[in-house]
Amino acid sequence: MKPLRSLIPIGTATLLPHTAQSVRRLEDQLLAHCSTWGYQEIILPTFEYLDVLAVGLAPEILEKCYKFADSASGRILVLRPDATAQIARMVAMGLGGETLPLRFSYRTTVFRYEPEHRGRDREVFQVGFELMGIDTSQSDAEVVTLLAGLLERIGLPEWKISLGHVGFFKALLAQSGLSLSGRKQAEIAAAHKDLPQLEKILATGRLSRSKVRDILQVPERCGRDEVLEWGMRIAGKDSQLLKPLQRLTQVYRQLIANGVQDHILLDLGEFRGFDYYDGVVFDVFTSTFG
Repeated sequence: MKPLRSLIPIGTATLLPHTAQSVRRLEDQLLAHCSTWGYQEIILPTFEYLDVLAVGLAPEILEKCYKFADSASGRILVLRPDATAQIARMVAMGLGGETLPLRFSYRTTVFRYEPEHRGRDREVFQVGFELMGIDTSQSDAEVVTLLAGLLERIGLPEWKISLGHVGFFKALLAQSGLSLSGRKQAEIAAAHKDLPQLEKILATGRLSRSKVRDILQVPERCGRDEVLEWGMRIAGKDSQLLKPLQRLTQVYRQLIANGVQDHILLDLGEFRGFDYYDGVVFDVFTSTFG
């Protein structure tokens, strides 16, 4: 007996009236809060040229794109896999205006291939915002503070924002003596907090014991002021290590002034997306979802 064919693609959903109303109501609330910070809503196209958008996509996202040929031009199109890359393309074309910084918000869906056994959605609803054309600790703090406000409006009972800077760990690895491929492998292992694998990779290089110890401790450094104090001790007078720590300190102090410090955890091991990010990074954790 043949298995029944699914009537809708795996990883997609049909939202019936009650759920659709709830989704739109939440989107409206989140976008209204973004508006109070000066973020203006934009609507992005559902598909783009792959060769244009690929420049701004992380490798792991590029691999999950849905691609198809444009019968008119012969070029390859891609269903929207990420809104940030689209907004970057829009700004690069001069469509965002000439006055910087630029503040945009959006509600959209993104499409990414996921294997059936993982149980993940392939069509994902998103509400987001982008701040472009400014690179200061104040702008970093603005983004995190706005995110905190959005999370409060969602109503999660327990959540934390993990805040780090990829530059610190990158600088440690650059000074370690590891080869380029070794550093890349170490970044991947550290991003997954796979300390046994990270230790094996470090063992392939001629690193001093103190350097190995410092690198292995980074993924586990999570907390508040004590994290910065530890990092400063490791950095000493090294400008390449001090620069990311100083930026992270400035952002953290601004977040304290903004009154959101109770939701912030400093994490020198928060550095997923090494190829995609080069400064302050953050992630959200909650105990209420798997």
